[in-house]
Amino acid sequence: MSWVRDSKTLKDFLSLVIVHAPDDFPEENYLKADEQLNLERAFAELRNGVTILASSNSSIEVASKLNAILDQALLAYRSGDDIQGRIHCMSSRK
Repeated sequence: MSWVRDSKTLKDFLSLVIVHAPDDFPEENYLKADEQLNLERAFAELRNGVTILASSNSSIEVASKLNAILDQALLAYRSGDDIQGRIHCMSSRK
């Protein structure tokens, strides 16, 4: 399932990730077990959103910067630093 279709849904989805990462994603009854959000799937979808954003704005530089921020956020979440993960995610909203 694709959560992100444009810049607005990317921002909405990013907000969902900020609130629920790393391990408190809501279980959606309309999704199969292997489709439920987790940290890895959420960040894969964020990267998909960055690709969509870059293609609509034709800005590889912006996409590279956003992907670097997402890398930092995911690394922080994986290492157990939820606060830094959220800070990095929030900085990608600007």
